[in-house]
Amino acid sequence: MAELARIVGAALVAGLVLGCTGSTAEHPEATDQPPHQVVKCLGVIDAIPEPVPGYTAYGSGGGFVALPSGVLQLGRSWSGVPGHADYRFAKFGLLVRRSRQASLEIVRAPDDAFLDYGQIEMGSASALTVGPCDTHGPLCEADSAGNTSGWPCGAARGEWLVWAGGIWVNEPGCVEVLAPSGDEEISVWLAAGASCDGRA
Repeated sequence: MAELARIVGAALVAGLVLGCTGSTAEHPEATDQPPHQVVKCLGVIDAIPEPVPGYTAYGSGGGFVALPSGVLQLGRSWSGVPGHADYRFAKFGLLVRRSRQASLEIVRAPDDAFLDYGQIEMGSASALTVGPCDTHGPLCEADSAGNTSGWPCGAARGEWLVWAGGIWVNEPGCVEVLAPSGDEEISVWLAAGASCDGRA
């Protein structure tokens, strides 16, 4: 009887172990996904009719995302966070057509890099998604009870919405990002403190 209980007990333990490891093996993609930030429509700081000089629009039909084409200057460091004292910030506005959803994902960098378009934990976002924002925001009447200060409501303000933010890098260089939207996907090199001449 004791021997039977020992065998049954061993089988149960083995089943639990296999069950736990099996559940991990069934979803290997979970460990492959980059930390992802969803950028809110109410974070928009402006709406403009077309991308500003120094930006290039990417995608069909006039583009769905616009990114800077020149060298980004490296600004302040993040000295207050242990382990991140060598990181510097390259600031640039993210421009997305209001009717489209777009994502950015860092796929290559000289060392380590991450995106920052809102309140995030240091180093936590190597990918983000924004939009579509064409149906978001309050009514445009100035005295509307639903009016949110700063929201650029109304298509008359422009088809391109702007978010403030940028990229943190711990080494100057070229950062490759993928920008998918619908069935389109483009690859762009961001010059974070160093030229990307010669990059495709």
